[in-house]
Amino acid sequence: MKVIRCIVPAAVLLALFTAQVRAGPPSYEPAYFNGQTVTINAIEVPNHAPLRAQADFYQVVYPVGWLQLGLAAPQCNPCDHEGDGVDFIDFHDHVLDSMPASPGHGEFSPLWHGFLVVPAYTGDATHDALVAEHYASLLPAKSEAAVDVLLAARLPLPDGSPVAQEIDTQSYFLCAVVSSNAAR
Repeated sequence: MKVIRCIVPAAVLLALFTAQVRAGPPSYEPAYFNGQTVTINAIEVPNHAPLRAQADFYQVVYPVGWLQLGLAAPQCNPCDHEGDGVDFIDFHDHVLDSMPASPGHGEFSPLWHGFLVVPAYTGDATHDALVAEHYASLLPAKSEAAVDVLLAARLPLPDGSPVAQEIDTQSYFLCAVVSSNAAR
């Protein structure tokens, strides 16, 4: 796999952030970009940046009972990013909205803004079973376009309610697409 790196001058990063960055080693995980699996690393940063300096990072959560719904395992099976114990949010895929482009005319930014995409459960068992089934039929979402389809999906009429919802995590991090061998 070709190594893709984005080098950002320190002056640009200093202009983007006004608070201290929590230092620590990056984590390495798989992510999808336009149907291709790539490897990313991530370092959390403060959430003070203009929208035009951010790229979208989707954490597409699998429905409760995903295995019984016939889905293959997600990229994170599980990944307890929050360190609060494993729950259904920890079974998910990562989807990038952009990558470094050649010759560099893409929308890529090394500063990512995290969004959760989750089933639109209501707590009603019958409704939630329909949501899970329809949501599962649209997984895996391997591109931003597929995430958009998932977010636009509705249950059949007469219900017509959303199948998925997007949650702004208010989480920001620096992320690079790296060689799949980077974590070794």
